[in-house]
Amino acid sequence: MEIAGLVFDVAGAFVGVGHSADLVIVGDMAANGERKVVQQIEGIARALDVMRSQRPLTSIIVGPRPVGRNLQALSQVGRILAVEEAADPKDLLDKLSILLPLKLPSGVLSDYDIGVGDDDIVPSTEQSAELLEASNLGKDAVQTRFHEALKRALGEEDDDDEIDDSWLGEELAEDEEQIESEIHSDRDAEA
Repeated sequence: MEIAGLVFDVAGAFVGVGHSADLVIVGDMAANGERKVVQQIEGIARALDVMRSQRPLTSIIVGPRPVGRNLQALSQVGRILAVEEAADPKDLLDKLSILLPLKLPSGVLSDYDIGVGDDDIVPSTEQSAELLEASNLGKDAVQTRFHEALKRALGEEDDDDEIDDSWLGEELAEDEEQIESEIHSDRDAEA
């Protein structure tokens, strides 16, 4: 890697794009030794300062975790993520996940953007119809239907949930009966 005409021998370097302008340096303590990795990262930080760079510096330390003065020296020039040894690529990806962009699963409503000025803010889906119907029964009914939809979407329907669902279903049925009886009693009073 080269910054301001100076060459730095590091295990890896990445430059963020878009919203993340970080410069991420990978230092291998096991292969290069702790002192050399610290010197390289401190040199990179000085080169960035000379260049008046605004890029945040992040150091990923692979191998033994730095301690004492070396840890203090690294923490003064940037963020540190010590991943130590990884058992396999999945383990390494898991340890680096804090630096990676969050991947959200696409959902039913991913095709809708309420910021573009569509006339129908609430899309016509089965879930939205259930929620609108439940809104006639109150906040608790909407919350219950929303939780049921989340459980279905996450595939988390197990025996305990079935017990809860049946209990909630009975509660919703009681609420519906109560509202219907109130409507009928109001009509009877008016007649």
